Amino acid sequence: MGYSRDSFYRIKQMYDLGGEIALREVSRKKPNLKNRIKEHIEQAVVQMTFDNPALGQLRVSNELKKKGIFISP
Repeated sequence: MGYSRDSFYRIKQMYDLGGEIALREVSRKKPNLKNRIKEHIEQAVVQMTFDNPALGQLRVSNELKKKGIFISP
């Protein structure tokens, strides 16, 4: 069927207990909010890379430090 026997029986049990509604909440992907940066920093990095596509990550980091935005390369 394209998936393991274990997955089949786990999904079957979820369906038997909660119907179609139980199957909608299967997603395990949760955002890692601690790993995000502020919007203005992200925009500055993106703008710098579009303006200077030949610069590497170390040079972009150093150029942004001159503007007061501290990021790691």
